[in-house]
Amino acid sequence: MAGFIILIPRPAYLLLDTVAVLPAAQGQGIGARLLALAEDRARALHLPEIRLYTNAAMTENLAYYPRHGYTGAHQDGFHRVFFRKRLDT
Repeated sequence: MAGFIILIPRPAYLLLDTVAVLPAAQGQGIGARLLALAEDRARALHLPEIRLYTNAAMTENLAYYPRHGYTGAHQDGFHRVFFRKRLDT
């Protein structure tokens, strides 16, 4: 196993709770395929968007998610940065 994803359906969106790729497997497109899987799942559930959050200290994530269409980055008081991606349904 080189990576995994945890998705939690909510009434109005799909929460991308965790996405992880082994360091040795990074840069091979596995993360992008996992994000595509999340989009497929959200559409199958008729959910219009995906939401996620990451720690502000994980600067590579702050650049990664916008490259994959995630927007609306805002930070809360717990060093979390929130993103969302609206989907065509």
